[in-house]
Amino acid sequence: MALKKWTFTVDPEDAELRLDQLIAKRTELSRRSAREALKLGGVQVDRKRVKVAGKVVKPGIEVRVAFDPDLPPVPTTPIPVVFEDAWIIAVDKPAGIATQGTWATDRHDLLALLKTQRPDLSLFLHHRLDQGTSGLLVLGKDPKANKGLAEAFAGRDLEKLYIARISAPLAACTVDAPIGRIRGADPGRFGTAGDLIEPRSARTDFRPATAEETAGLVPGHWIVARIHTGRTHQIRVHLVHLGHAIVGDTLYSGAASDRLWLHAWRLGLKHPVTGADLQLEAPPERFRA
Repeated sequence: MALKKWTFTVDPEDAELRLDQLIAKRTELSRRSAREALKLGGVQVDRKRVKVAGKVVKPGIEVRVAFDPDLPPVPTTPIPVVFEDAWIIAVDKPAGIATQGTWATDRHDLLALLKTQRPDLSLFLHHRLDQGTSGLLVLGKDPKANKGLAEAFAGRDLEKLYIARISAPLAACTVDAPIGRIRGADPGRFGTAGDLIEPRSARTDFRPATAEETAGLVPGHWIVARIHTGRTHQIRVHLVHLGHAIVGDTLYSGAASDRLWLHAWRLGLKHPVTGADLQLEAPPERFRA
C-alpha cells in the first residue's frame, strides 16, 4: 500500500469534532490510523504539523493528511560526525533516510535522528541530499554561522564533489542544461527537456574517477561529479541527459540494484565564522567490495 494524501477544508458542521474524528470522517483512515498519522507528524493544520488528537479545528481551516502504512520503525541509526566545532557540524548521512521530515513523518529523517542523538543542539539546515544518497551534510549549530552558510550554498562559493557508479564509461564533460519538474509526472521527476515547470539553470562537471579514488570499491564505471548549482536531482538528471543513469536509480530508468550508487563525497568551503578553508570528506564506505 503506497503513501496516501488528503487535503480538505473544515466544514462548519465538523467544527466540534476532535482532529482524529475529523480525519476519520474526511479520509479513508480509521480513527486508529488517524492517531498514528498524527503521532508520526503526518497531519498539518494551516500548514503546521499537529500531533494532538483532541485538537478542535475552526471552520475554513485547511487540513493536510499523509499516511504511509509501510513506514519502517523509527530508525535509531547513529549518525557519524565528520567535523564539529562551536558553530557547525558536518555529518555523513546514511542512505535511505530523508534529510528532513516528509509529508508522512517527521520522525524518520536525519534531523529527527540528530535531535535524538544530540538534544543539546539547535540545528539549521542549508542544503539537502536525496533519500537514497549518502554522504556529507553541513548544518549550522549557532546563528552566527547561518548567514555565512546560507550565502555559501546560495552563491555556490564552495566545491561539492560526488562519486557515482554508472553502467558504461563516460568521458569528462560538462552539462549546462536547465532542470525543471516534469509536468504531470507521477511519481515526481525532473528533466532537462519537454514540458517543465519552472526550469532553472544548472551546471555539472563530470569526469572518470581515478584508480586511486576507487581503490577498494566495488568494480564498475565510477565517475566524479562537481555541481556548480544545487537543483533537485541535479546529478541524476544530468546523467540521464547524457544517457548514463546512475546504477540503482530506478526513478530515472537506471540499471536495477539494491541501492542508489551516489554519494556526497567531498566538500570544500570557507568556514562561515572564522573564514578558514575547510576540506571535508566522507569516504563512500557502503560501496566497498
